[in-house]
Amino acid sequence: MTIAFAAAIGHAPGWVAWTDRATDDQQANLAAGVEALRESFIAANVDTLILLTSEHWANFFLDHMSPWVVGRGDAFEGPIEQWLKIPKTAIPGDPALANAIVERAYANGVEPGFSYELKLDHGSVVPLSFLTPQLDVPLVPVFFNTLGAPQPSPGRCHALGRAIGEVARASDKRIGIIATGGMSHDPGERGHGVIDSAFDRRFLAEMVRGDTAALTRYSIADLNAAGAGTIELIAWIALAGALGTFSGEVLAYEAVVGWATGMGIMRLEQTG
Repeated sequence: MTIAFAAAIGHAPGWVAWTDRATDDQQANLAAGVEALRESFIAANVDTLILLTSEHWANFFLDHMSPWVVGRGDAFEGPIEQWLKIPKTAIPGDPALANAIVERAYANGVEPGFSYELKLDHGSVVPLSFLTPQLDVPLVPVFFNTLGAPQPSPGRCHALGRAIGEVARASDKRIGIIATGGMSHDPGERGHGVIDSAFDRRFLAEMVRGDTAALTRYSIADLNAAGAGTIELIAWIALAGALGTFSGEVLAYEAVVGWATGMGIMRLEQTG
């Protein structure tokens, strides 16, 4: 079966916690983009979502940090941030699908960690709250180490994505895959609030044309040059790996200085 739904979307907490720090035009553009994405999601009739998301010290710290961690739990609680203005809930998991991802990844020479107990923060719940307001679609979260160096290279993330895509296509369920995070931002660093729109637009163009060679050529240093938080785009590159041959459509992009983040919304599909 083909992957029923694929998307990449920003997860800036300001999108729900301090919405008014974006201009009216920016809010309207992002709202239109996410509504178009939600319509596609509803039409896809997804059974389970695989969420490629970022670890923000919600679950791990420097005493233990894996490149990637697959959530094998029966449910995942979030958001952990009370100020996010999204009620805390328990989102159901899909342990069988999570197990299949771990096993396929290991068979392909990529070894993610796994956990039965994971919490969700804004990096997961913000985009889910737009697409699944009831937060009731079963979820397999895959957390990417975006904070503790060294981090997995874009090429290795693409390889993990290939394993995820193989499992999704082999499933008898209708699987959706969402990559969250980015785009350019430098949270809490000297460049906080600086957004590299030229980088963002180049990266979006590469995703639109499914340019795997360009996406896997990036290094961690390349991403960090656009801001320390830009490394979250390794999840987008993993999504490219899951899709294989693909094309994308940019539904919205805004450089929202009030949220200190370049915000992208994309809809993607396999073309092979």
